[in-house]
Amino acid sequence: MKIASDNISTDSYSISVREYKSLLPFFLFYILLILFVSDFPFFWDKDIIFSRIADWLLDNKFSLVLPDELDVGYPPLLGYLLALAWKITGKSLLVMHLFMLPFSVGIIIQLYRFLRYYMSRQAIVPVMILVLADTSLLNQSVLFSADLVMIFFFLLALNSVLHHKRIMLSIAIFGLLFSHMRGVMGMAVIGIFDLFKNRWWERPLEKLSIVFTYLPGAFLFATYCIYHYLIKGWIGFHPNSPWIGCFEIVDGKGFMKNILIVTWRLMDYGKLFIFLVLIYLVYRFIKKKYAVDQTLTDLFVLLGLSVLAFIPTALIYKILNSHRYFLPITMIITVITGYMLFYVIREKKLRSGLYIIMLAGLISGNFWTYPDTIAKGWDATLAHIPYYGLREKMFVYIDDHKISFSDIGTEVPNASRLKYYNLSEDERYIPIKDFQRNKYIFYSNIYNTFSDAQIKELKTHWIIEKEFRCLLVRVTLYKNPKYIP
Repeated sequence: MKIASDNISTDSYSISVREYKSLLPFFLFYILLILFVSDFPFFWDKDIIFSRIADWLLDNKFSLVLPDELDVGYPPLLGYLLALAWKITGKSLLVMHLFMLPFSVGIIIQLYRFLRYYMSRQAIVPVMILVLADTSLLNQSVLFSADLVMIFFFLLALNSVLHHKRIMLSIAIFGLLFSHMRGVMGMAVIGIFDLFKNRWWERPLEKLSIVFTYLPGAFLFATYCIYHYLIKGWIGFHPNSPWIGCFEIVDGKGFMKNILIVTWRLMDYGKLFIFLVLIYLVYRFIKKKYAVDQTLTDLFVLLGLSVLAFIPTALIYKILNSHRYFLPITMIITVITGYMLFYVIREKKLRSGLYIIMLAGLISGNFWTYPDTIAKGWDATLAHIPYYGLREKMFVYIDDHKISFSDIGTEVPNASRLKYYNLSEDERYIPIKDFQRNKYIFYSNIYNTFSDAQIKELKTHWIIEKEFRCLLVRVTLYKNPKYIP
């Protein structure tokens, strides 16, 4: 399928000035997006923890040992870098968002380089748009996201393997391991794919040198883990960890439930249309007896390795199945679908129609919602954006009516001190809910930790004191009927 073109750089790795110009609309989009969200506070619990870490580091002279309630179990390099940025420029939400911008830009460049390796010129930009339109990936760019950083280093590592850039690969592996615990899984995918691309089985002893590329990052990561264990006595998580519930091993029924949840996550927020088109393309592929070329072989190997690396933990643990955990898988599926669209479908009208269906479906994902009793990945969709303004309105209402925070109950991600959200000096916080004690409950349909019974009780027995709505998001202050005169 791949067709040579004068528009593509003759160096298979470097990107020409003309190519960079073709990427300018992507760069501009992300710059404008960052400017639009530049005053948005920290949002999800995974983001707020970095605000808390950076704040603590500034107050504790960048100590190498974090308190257990802030210790995420893996090298918190991003927290240290954010604290350093704030140390240099002063604490601000703009700096936090600008911190993420280079990774978004880097993903564009690395994704382009990856697609150019496998695809013809006419397919690159359309497939790029499909990959970047994934709500789970797009939404990470408006948050402080370790997952966005991990995806950048994952793509950088892939391109380093494809283009035999061993030093760059070592840097990418370090970035993977120190960006997120799932970076270990990412390194496993890259390492096995590296052996596959270099046909390690043909000359195993000669190709053994490949392993040395991974040693610097792995050594530093292991050193940190050993140091952490000697200081803390645990690695990853501990019995009193705030996230211990996520690591509860499920029984057989829970395992089957997790299979359904993972399947849903992979097709949620518009990705269902990618799967439907892919099924049709595979049908056409088999019917017309196309050959499986090297590109499809590579991509399916990558997909298989990613599934083996990122899926098992989501199946055996209770709550390790967020949309963002599967970004490497969904990205590769989208690339495979895009490649097959241009490889299998020669009729331009049909190709355009299928492409429009996929793109429109992905965009529609930002408007998908479910009943309140179904936990949703609000950190994986731009639909959450109205929440910031609604939450602020509710705080103004609470202050205007002189309601004490101690009389209110709420849930994650709304239960941290206000200063960690908007970087103010406001030390107040709303405690975790207690239906027997609280006079008020601060509820939003983006909170996933209210049980079905609690939601039913609020809607059936409690009184709506105040509610604000915008698009798909609601923020409601309920009043306990026991305190109604």
